[in-house]
Amino acid sequence: MLVAEPFMGSQNTCHPERKRGVPLRKGVAKMDKTNKLLRISEIAKKVGVLPSKIRYYTDMGLLKVSAHTQGGHRLYDEEETIQKLKKIEFLSQQGYSIEEIKREILKTKGKLKILVIDDEPEVGQLVIDSLKGKLDSEIKVVYDGFSAGRTISNYMPDLILLDLMLPGVNGFEVCKEIRRTPHLEKTKILAITGYDSEENRKKIMEAGADDYLAKPMDVNILIEKISKLLNRSSPREP
Repeated sequence: MLVAEPFMGSQNTCHPERKRGVPLRKGVAKMDKTNKLLRISEIAKKVGVLPSKIRYYTDMGLLKVSAHTQGGHRLYDEEETIQKLKKIEFLSQQGYSIEEIKREILKTKGKLKILVIDDEPEVGQLVIDSLKGKLDSEIKVVYDGFSAGRTISNYMPDLILLDLMLPGVNGFEVCKEIRRTPHLEKTKILAITGYDSEENRKKIMEAGADDYLAKPMDVNILIEKISKLLNRSSPREP
């Protein structure tokens, strides 16, 4: 989450945007130095959309302005805005109206979305039971490759637990396809495998998974890996 603080520097203070010739207006929030601020035209060029579309999405409450230049130009956090624009454009291509897109983006704001893809119902239930009361999350479970492809695109999860040995589906190819999908580039993948070997682990990571977990799953390790991938502290048992 981006954190803003009052800009207190003097005229001689060198702000990251000032180096690029984009002075920030006094009294406007300044961003952490690791966050890059871009103008509408710069964001539009990177994503391949018209600047007017970004203004429209902003006015509709879908995009957030991080700061303004002294001349009053809007500045946007690069990573956050580009990622959100990709989701908006994808949903738009799927036929969603602006109001539907807004509801889709805002309905789980602050809540982590986890998708479990495994043909064994007990695996999905194990994940649900293990995370209950530990992470503020919304969990969906699908049991076949056909449902998985449709759900991944529409649900846009923060984390996917993917069984690599789904019947009739090459889990490694599914993993690669997720990594090739622009609006899913930030989605974490925890691969689940019943064949734990050095060769298989290497193949899993090369396919684009962020981590792997061998079956039968240890609940404590499951929680630890999910927490790590989602940048959350592992919950301690009472």
